[in-house]
Amino acid sequence: MLRNHLKIAYRNIWKDRVYSAINITGLALATAIFLLIIHYVRFEHSYEDIHTKADNIYRVTLDIYNGAEYVTTDCETYPVLGPTMLKDMPEVKNYARIEHVGNTEVKSGEKGFIVDKVYAADSQYFSLFNIDLIEGNKSRALTRPDEVMLSENTAKKIFGKTSPVGKVLQVAKFTLTVTGVFKDIPENTHLKFDLLIPFSLVTKTDSTLNNWSSNNNFTYVELVPGASPAALNQKLLALSKQRLKDEILTAGPIKDIHLYSKRTYEPEPPGNAGTVKFLLLIAILILVIGSVNYVNLTTARSSERLKEAGIRKVLGSTRLGLVYQFFLESLLINLAAFILALVLVYVFIPFYLQIVGKPLDAEIFHSPSFWTTCVLLFGLNCLLSGLQPAIMLSAVKPVVIMSRSSNKGGARGSTLRRTLVVGQFAVATVVIAFTLVIYRQLQFMRQQDKGMDIEQILVINDLDDGKSDSARVSLHQAMRNDLLKLPAVKEVSLAGALPGVDPSYMNTTNNVALLGSEKNGYNFSAYAIDSSFIPLLKMTLLAGRNFSNSAANANEVLLNEESCRLLGFSSPEKAIGQVITYHGKTTVIGVVKNFNQLSVKEAQLPMINYYIPHHAKYIAVKINTREVDKVIAAAEKTWLTHYPGRAFDYFFLDQLYNRQYKSDVQFGQIISVFSFLTVFITCLGLLGLTAHNIARRTKEIGIRKVLGASAIGIVQLFAKDYVKLVLIAMVIGIPVAIWAEQQWLQDFAARAAMPWWLFALAGGAILLIALITVSLQSVKAALANPADSLASE
Repeated sequence: MLRNHLKIAYRNIWKDRVYSAINITGLALATAIFLLIIHYVRFEHSYEDIHTKADNIYRVTLDIYNGAEYVTTDCETYPVLGPTMLKDMPEVKNYARIEHVGNTEVKSGEKGFIVDKVYAADSQYFSLFNIDLIEGNKSRALTRPDEVMLSENTAKKIFGKTSPVGKVLQVAKFTLTVTGVFKDIPENTHLKFDLLIPFSLVTKTDSTLNNWSSNNNFTYVELVPGASPAALNQKLLALSKQRLKDEILTAGPIKDIHLYSKRTYEPEPPGNAGTVKFLLLIAILILVIGSVNYVNLTTARSSERLKEAGIRKVLGSTRLGLVYQFFLESLLINLAAFILALVLVYVFIPFYLQIVGKPLDAEIFHSPSFWTTCVLLFGLNCLLSGLQPAIMLSAVKPVVIMSRSSNKGGARGSTLRRTLVVGQFAVATVVIAFTLVIYRQLQFMRQQDKGMDIEQILVINDLDDGKSDSARVSLHQAMRNDLLKLPAVKEVSLAGALPGVDPSYMNTTNNVALLGSEKNGYNFSAYAIDSSFIPLLKMTLLAGRNFSNSAANANEVLLNEESCRLLGFSSPEKAIGQVITYHGKTTVIGVVKNFNQLSVKEAQLPMINYYIPHHAKYIAVKINTREVDKVIAAAEKTWLTHYPGRAFDYFFLDQLYNRQYKSDVQFGQIISVFSFLTVFITCLGLLGLTAHNIARRTKEIGIRKVLGASAIGIVQLFAKDYVKLVLIAMVIGIPVAIWAEQQWLQDFAARAAMPWWLFALAGGAILLIALITVSLQSVKAALANPADSLASE
C-alpha cells in the first residue's frame, strides 16, 4: 500500500514538475535561512554558558547621577569594593577583581611583542570562572606578584612550541615568570584576555586603588546559594549612600551582560537583544512565507485535484486515506526541499560567517542541537505546508463535484490566497523599508560632525617598555623630531589615548569637582595629550588656550563641553581660570568643543586632558600623501633607529575609529541579504500563482485577443489584481516598518531623520518588483498566437 501511495505521489510531483520545483526552491531557501539564523541566535544566547557558576555570578556596576539627573552606568568600580562586600554582606561567598591594563609590550630576551588584551586579576578569579589550564596549577595561579599567565595563542606567538612555564618575560616595566598557560578564551563570554598578571601587582604600584576615588576595575561576586540579589542590592544602596555621593552600586547577573548591557566601559562591545529578536522574527517570517507559497500554489491548483479526490471517494477511498495520499506528496516535497536546504547551508556557511562577523562553529553539522532543530523544523514544515491543503482536498464531496457547484470552495480558497499574498508583501515591505533605514542611519553616523578630523593619521604604539620617565620623554621627543623631517609628515602628536580607543584603556575618576563645591561623583575620562594633539585632529578650542609643552602645564587641564556642563559652568568662558580637584588642585586653561571619543551612537563622555609627557602611549602622525607604504617604511626605519629590538606596531586612526560601527554594518549586511531573499521567495510564489492563473485562463486570453484586446490590456488584466494586493500590503507594512525603525533607533544618541518618502520608496520598490514578476509571465501569454491557445482547448 505504501509503495502504491509513493508511486502515485511521485507521478503527481513529476507531472507538475514546474510547480513542484517552485515549491521545493521556496521551501529550501526558507529552511536554509532559518537554520543559519537560528545558529546565530543560539550562539548569541550562549554567552557565559562555559562558566558552571554563571547563574550565581553577579557583576557590580556604578549608576552615576548629576543630582537627580541620571548620567550613565559605568561597568568599572573601586578595588576596595570586593573585599568590603565579602566582609560586610553575608550574601557574598567570594569575589574577584580584574582590571584592563590595555595593550602592552612584552619582551622575551631582546625580542618584543605587542599583546592586546592584558588584564590584572585576583587569584580567586579562577574559582569563579572556568578557565582551563594547559600548564600550571589553578589553585596557585596569580598568588605571587612576580608571575604571569599566558593564553595558548600568546604562548605560541612568543615561545613557539617550547613550553613557556618557568621562562622570564618583561611585561612593561615588570620582570615576571610564566607560571601557567590557559586555553584561549572562547568568543561567547563578555570578558576575554590574552595575558594575566596578579592584581596585587597593580595595587602595589598605584595607591589610588586602595580608596574610593578611582574606579578602574571590574568587580564580580559569587552569591551564596539561595541568596537574594534584591537584598544584596539594598545593601549596596546603603553602602553607596555611606561611601559615595552621586553614585549607586548595583549588582546584575553576568548572563545579562552581552545582550542587555547599555553601560559604558564594557570590556568587549556588547551584543543587542533587539537585533537578535529582530533576526529571529525575520527567520520565522521567511519560514512562514516559504510555507505560504506552497499552500497558495497547492490551493490555487486544487480545482485540478478535486475531480481526482471525488473519483477516489466514489471508488471507496476514505477521507483519512486521501489525507494520507496528499500529505505524502507534501512530505516528499518537503524532504526534497530539506535536502536542498542542507546543501545550501553547507555551501554558504563560510559566506554567512563572514557576514555575521562571529567565529561561530563552522562545523555546524557536528552539532547535536543543529540536528535536533532540523528534525523539529522538518516536522513543522510538513504541518505548515502540507496539512491544510491535504485536509481541504480530502473534504470534497463527490456530489459537489458532479453538480459542478464547487466554485464556492474555490472562492473561499481565493480569499485565503489573497490574504496570504497580502501578508507576504507586507513582510517584504517591512524588511525593505528597515534595510533603507539601517543604511541611512549608517551613512548619517559616518557623515556626522565628530568634532575632529581622523583621516590620514598613522598611529604607532609606543607602550611602556620599563624605561624611566625621563628616558621615555627623551626618546619621544627624538622620535617626533625625526618623523617631522619626513616630507610626507605634517604633524606629530604624543598622547595617552586617541578617539576610538576603548574607554577602559583610559583612566576614570570621580574625585573631580569645582574647588570649594560639595558636588562630586561624576565619572570623568582622562588621558594625556601634548600641544600638537588639538591641531593634529583639527579640534576646536572654544575658550582659553592650548598646552605649551612645558613643565608649567603640570597643574593645568583642558575640558570638553560635557565636562563643563557637569561641573556647572554656564559657558566655556566661565570655566577658564577655575580650579578643580583633579589630582590635587588643577587650573582649567582651555575648553575644547565636544568630540566623539566614541561613536556617535554613544552619548558624549566628559573628558579631561592633562599634560604628562611620559604617559604617552601613542605617536600620532598626520601624513599628506597617497604613498602610504613608503611613509610606513620610513616611519619603521625611524622607529628602529630609536627603539632597536622593539616591535613596530601601527594602525590608522580612521580604521580604528570605524571599528565601532562594525556590528551595525554587519547587521545592515545581514538584513540586506535576508531582505533580498525574502523578496525573492515572495516573488517565487507570485510567479507560480501567475503562471497557474495564465494557464487556467489560456482560452480566455485567446478569445480576448481575437476580439481585439491589446497585449498591454492583457498584461493589465493580470496585473491589476496584484497591484491592489500590494497596495493593501503597503498600508499594513509601512506603519509596522515605522514602529520597527523607532525601536531600533532608541539605541543611538544621534539619529538620522527618516522622511516619509523613504518608506514610500520601499513600498514602491515592492510594487515594481511585483509588476515585473507578473509581467514576466503575462507578457509571454499576451504575445502568444491566439489560434494556438484556442486549439489547445
